[in-house]
Amino acid sequence: MDLIEVAPNAKPPVAKLRSWSKFKYEQEKKRKESKTKSSQLKEMWFKPFIGDADLKHKLKKVKEFIKDKDSVKLTIRKVGRVQNQHLRDLMKKILKKIEEYAEPQGHPKFHGRTLGIIVIPRKTKLIKNEEQNEEQNKNTSSDKKKIQSEQKGEDETQETGK
Repeated sequence: MDLIEVAPNAKPPVAKLRSWSKFKYEQEKKRKESKTKSSQLKEMWFKPFIGDADLKHKLKKVKEFIKDKDSVKLTIRKVGRVQNQHLRDLMKKILKKIEEYAEPQGHPKFHGRTLGIIVIPRKTKLIKNEEQNEEQNKNTSSDKKKIQSEQKGEDETQETGK
């Protein structure tokens, strides 16, 4: 058993009688836990001529990473005789689609034959607002369908009444 000073800045200083090895073990355990809770850097690769469905799927995965509060490195690899401007345009398109829930750190930069940028999560309010907008869109689309079906019913009754 050792006398361990726990809070030296407190008035009066706080000390406990504990086993030194157990105290060091608990400190190391807390330090490791704090490391694992920090956000990680994920990476998503894109090809220069990616299809719309593939792009949508990859952006869905990026959104999942962002919701987990991980930073994401977006990378487009230059293949063949692809112009740099095409890569920049594709990166702009990607950033525009994810701007609601992620924000870029800096500008896209070329590293050899790849164009890359790191995006970080925005505040959670924006993600919640996006989900609310999706729900509202679903509600308005179902309301529109109801209105259209009612109008068709009225049109049919008017035609038969003529």
